[in-house]
Amino acid sequence: VLILMKYFYDNPIYLEYLRYNPKWYKILYYDPDMLKDFITEANTTLHLTKRDSLLEFNKKLSFVSSLMQYLAKK
Repeated sequence: VLILMKYFYDNPIYLEYLRYNPKWYKILYYDPDMLKDFITEANTTLHLTKRDSLLEFNKKLSFVSSLMQYLAKK
């Protein structure tokens, strides 16, 4: 349990997710091996997956491209 607490205090994003989803306190207390499932759920819910990062980058790139096209017309 102490190892889990250190992990959460080293990763404040997961600590905040844990505070807003208290069901995980009980799950992780009785089965610390569920940490991987917790991280997967947190990343999916908080949109921290690689796919989400690529989508965000694509949005920014599209915006810059549109802006450049707009400025080229002027």
